[in-house]
Amino acid sequence: METSVIAHAPGFTLFENAYWRNHTWYFVSARPWAFPELPMVMTNAPDYGETSSAMFHDGLAKVVLPSETEDMGLNIDEVEVVEGTTFFFNDKIYLKHLSVIEYTQVYHLVGEMFLGSWRVYTSVLVNPFVKSPQQISQANAKSIFDRLPPIERFIFGQAPPEEMYDRGRMNKYFLDRVFPNVPLEFKESWQARANTLKLFRFDMVVIADRWSGHMMRTSKPMDYAFRLPVPPNWVSDLKERMLAKYRGPVSLQDPSHANSKPVVTYLSRQEAFHRTLNPETHKELIVGLKALEEEGLAEVQIERFTDTDPKDEQAAKLSRTTIFVGLHGNGLTNLIWMTPDAYGRSAIYEIQQPGMFTEDYAILSEALGIEHWIIGGRDEELE
Repeated sequence: METSVIAHAPGFTLFENAYWRNHTWYFVSARPWAFPELPMVMTNAPDYGETSSAMFHDGLAKVVLPSETEDMGLNIDEVEVVEGTTFFFNDKIYLKHLSVIEYTQVYHLVGEMFLGSWRVYTSVLVNPFVKSPQQISQANAKSIFDRLPPIERFIFGQAPPEEMYDRGRMNKYFLDRVFPNVPLEFKESWQARANTLKLFRFDMVVIADRWSGHMMRTSKPMDYAFRLPVPPNWVSDLKERMLAKYRGPVSLQDPSHANSKPVVTYLSRQEAFHRTLNPETHKELIVGLKALEEEGLAEVQIERFTDTDPKDEQAAKLSRTTIFVGLHGNGLTNLIWMTPDAYGRSAIYEIQQPGMFTEDYAILSEALGIEHWIIGGRDEELE
């Protein structure tokens, strides 16, 4: 079985019939020209402090002609098959983000690496130039999950468990809630596979590599992945799973506010260790937002999410949010749970500190079709 590239963006590639042995991927094909440049697929996954040395070398991956397999000792007829779809994250750092001052570090795994992988995986459903593998069927089904082969495993081949488990445990909570039956494999078991010296064939695998995503000098690794066409429910179906068992006090009725006032949510960081508003500015912002409520223009929520808050309740509150206001920080990752407003009023207003300008959350917003405004940032006059 030859290897095929089903979908690709720098840093995120979906392969069918990809081979692997002792930490080297082998892409067997009579059409080597049909493959992307391998540095756009995979790097050496540098560690903290070594990111400037991100590079590709032949020991990571090779495109192999079928006639070359025997000479390379690849017995294609005696492979061990890894069935179903695998998401392989070739990343040593930033899964939880090396920080002691942020409680919840969900952006770098969920917002970047998972959503980049998910975007590539779901793109096969609508891209007319992609030849979908035979496993993709049930084209008339409404749910993304019913139209795609289920994910059978998440592999963090370069990272131990503690690198993925952020302090707020949001990364694991997300995976457990949205993919409750999908096992996680980490560096130790990946090394155990390598030690067998067996040749494995992965039915379908998304290889996600942070530094390959940066090869095109993009600000975020998933920039190009988010340009791929996808079904409109590519993220909303994730939210449906996230909230499927929610029984809390937040009403999930009319999330697009077709029959109700828009909901403005301000997520405060005033009790964080850093990156807070001037106290007077914070108070003035709340007064201004509350004025909207007093004038009958909107419903206003003032929130502060902590590690002790029910995590599905955070998603529930954002699912009925029309306008999201907050300072730059991981809490803004919750914007992925927003439901686009029935009247096109949905927006995010992100406040950045003087001299800062980063598009982390703007890229997420644009991928969801929601307007994003950055307040302050390069404007040195913002307090």
